[in-house]
Amino acid sequence: MNIRPTFPIHHIVIMGVSGCGKTTVAGIVADRMGLESAEADDFHSQANIEKMAAGRALNDEDRWPWLEDIRKWISKEEQRGQSSILTCSALKRSYRDLLRGNSDNVIFVHLNGDKDLILRRMSARIGHFMPTKLLESQLATLEDLEPDEKGFVVDVNNTPQNIASEVIAKCEQLIASKNSASTQQQQKPSDATEISALQASPSEKADIGVYGLGVMGTSLARNFARNGFKVAVYNYEMDVTRDFINRYGVEGTFIPTFSEDEFAGELSTPRVALLMVTAGKVTEQVTRQLADVFEAGDIIVDMGNSHFPDTRTREQALRQLDLHFVGCGTSGGQEGALHGPSLMVGGSEHAFKRLQPMFTTISAKAGDGTPCCAHTGTDGAGHFVKMIHNGIEYADMQLISEAYSLLRYGAGLSPSEIADVFFMWNEGELSSYLIQCSAQILAHKDADTGKPFIDIIDDRAGQKGTGLWTVKEALDLGIPLTGIAEATLVRMLSGQSAERIIASRAFDSLKTEDVQPIESADRQAFIDAVGDALYASKIIAYSQGFDALQAGAKKYGWKMDLAEVAKVWRAGCIIRAQFLDKIAAAYADEGLELLMASEHFADRIRSAYDGWRKTVVEAVQRGIAIPAFTSSLAYFDAIRKERMGTALVQSQRDFFGAHTYRRVDKEGVYHTLWADDMSEIRMDK
Repeated sequence: MNIRPTFPIHHIVIMGVSGCGKTTVAGIVADRMGLESAEADDFHSQANIEKMAAGRALNDEDRWPWLEDIRKWISKEEQRGQSSILTCSALKRSYRDLLRGNSDNVIFVHLNGDKDLILRRMSARIGHFMPTKLLESQLATLEDLEPDEKGFVVDVNNTPQNIASEVIAKCEQLIASKNSASTQQQQKPSDATEISALQASPSEKADIGVYGLGVMGTSLARNFARNGFKVAVYNYEMDVTRDFINRYGVEGTFIPTFSEDEFAGELSTPRVALLMVTAGKVTEQVTRQLADVFEAGDIIVDMGNSHFPDTRTREQALRQLDLHFVGCGTSGGQEGALHGPSLMVGGSEHAFKRLQPMFTTISAKAGDGTPCCAHTGTDGAGHFVKMIHNGIEYADMQLISEAYSLLRYGAGLSPSEIADVFFMWNEGELSSYLIQCSAQILAHKDADTGKPFIDIIDDRAGQKGTGLWTVKEALDLGIPLTGIAEATLVRMLSGQSAERIIASRAFDSLKTEDVQPIESADRQAFIDAVGDALYASKIIAYSQGFDALQAGAKKYGWKMDLAEVAKVWRAGCIIRAQFLDKIAAAYADEGLELLMASEHFADRIRSAYDGWRKTVVEAVQRGIAIPAFTSSLAYFDAIRKERMGTALVQSQRDFFGAHTYRRVDKEGVYHTLWADDMSEIRMDK
């Protein structure tokens, strides 16, 4: 029996956990019906196979590119006019929606059976990469077919031949039923058509598209729509798209789409698509998929936290296809995306001109009304600037936490009293989003216990890697980012809770917690000194961060206006702070080489110097760990010395490695014959 001459093109997906017999059944069905066949396991990447072979279950991020490749195969078979059959493992509803796409020609067959029977079959297989211990994870992933889906369930407690006959018979019934009802259904729009009709007429095209409706994508799409732009939206889980329209459709003009082809078709040209997906291989996969359906001159914008070298690589690859790839650093979190983010745009001037009217409209606005959106350079410049932003954010957060430790364990203040100090600081030169949110945290009481909220929080601080990226890149650039490096290391140290307990017990006799708090009469002076130390250390962190921006721009050939970068950070982003206006003003002097040496900040460091040093000394005496404060002061002490002790380091290098050295009194490169007669020879002649 061959389905093709009798019925329209259809694609049968036989799904079930490993060991249910789907490959055998599919082979029989394919032979009887003359279908092209494929196994979903063959679409797995080598990384997925190795992960499963090691007994580790796949997650959504692993499965998503795999499912996309399967969907593409089904689509190609459809375009060829060829019906097909595919075997696939545990599929939850969202996975089935992705494979189905916008087509009504996919039939899902669930081979279901007794768990013990399936386990015995799995154990009997030889050479298969799927271990039996992953059966539980597959059973947990697989979701039953729902009434609105085209498909049916078949019991596997039968012979493969009989199961195949049942599959064929039920498929024929479904297809015949569809054909007989097709005339009646012609006047009934699909769910997607009904939703689209509520949002925009078919002739209207979207100004911009948002691909990915997670927390950030949802907020950003709403922001554009609220500002009068028509927005096409797509999410690989179709129910997410429908739910988005149902919840937020009244906020503006949205065009829901349910495939990449439809997404591309609904965008005005040159197309602009914003990727709001997980950085890494998902971004890479989606970029390739959109490149397949976009045309010359179209623009793909990665709004996520991608590593800037990846952005540079993607930009170069898409440039060969006459497509524009833009890496846009986006800061502000969910609220920023909805109400106005800070946007650091990297890419071609041509692409930025297309994006600028929309981006400046939806971005945050500084106090003077200036949009917090700027073109920072070509290819990966935007993501590079965002990386440095995040590194500075690490340092800023760590410095504030150290100020908290000093006030709590040095001055003996309670969390609520420290909150009052922070609120006071936020009224002055230390005013910033991070000081404000820290004050609110310290003032908060836990509802369950009535204790200060800060005291019931596990002190292991997480990180997503951008701080580490910043430190690694700074090392490559030869820029010492001491504050950012210490902040990153402290997060790592916080995760070593077991080791900290061991050390605490081993050195119990050296504890300094019993040292009496600073006398009340001296307390305000100490608080003021900590404030000075915080401000001075923040200057160091920003100065180092802008040094890295300068070095990166030089290395990668970016025309980067550092004053504009400072202005972009004044609102919408996590490190927004009052003194960014001062930084922007300082970099208005194009000859500025070192931020901390600019007139305003140099004067402020001089006035903070005594309090800064006294704070560090007090912390050391009391055993209060303040690595960011300490390293910032050490950096300051070192950089203001015309001559450092590293002359000995270079001499040591020459002594044991013949690495040579330069002299301060004459030109040339020299080496001393340390193991011989101690004579000196010139090496550059």
